[in-house]
Amino acid sequence: MTIVTLLLSTGVSEARKPPPIDPALLSAPTISATPAAVMIAGFDRDQDTRVTRAEFDAGLDRSFKHGDTNADAQISLIELSGWAQSWLGHSGALPGQYDFDRDGDDRVSRDEYRVEFNRRFAEMDKDKDGVLVRAELITLSSPRFQPRQPEKPPQKPNEGKKAR
Repeated sequence: MTIVTLLLSTGVSEARKPPPIDPALLSAPTISATPAAVMIAGFDRDQDTRVTRAEFDAGLDRSFKHGDTNADAQISLIELSGWAQSWLGHSGALPGQYDFDRDGDDRVSRDEYRVEFNRRFAEMDKDKDGVLVRAELITLSSPRFQPRQPEKPPQKPNEGKKAR
């Protein structure tokens, strides 16, 4: 009985609440890399942490060839799913069909493939020197949500009312 009384008086029987989260941590930017950026980082053949235009072009050729499993010089939508799984890490990762297939024929030509990746290279190459360094391959993004306000615990009936 004494142990139970001691435990109750120390609050051990109550569920412990996690410490409050600092709102500043919730609004800090997130550092990430898109699936395309991870793929492009893999084009770095000499492992100097820089992707030159030559390495990029060679990597595009390798990845397109890998995606074109039937060697018909285009990537069908079925082939695109397998290509995305292998090269981007997930079959639904971007870039996807609507990024590549500009003419709507449900196939990705080598030219469509190059146009999309050249656009991404130009977008990532912040200093326009024709080389992608790791800092250009990462993305800083702000949270897209508002921190949740702590919920008030429900009041028990007659709580807060004076007894008569």
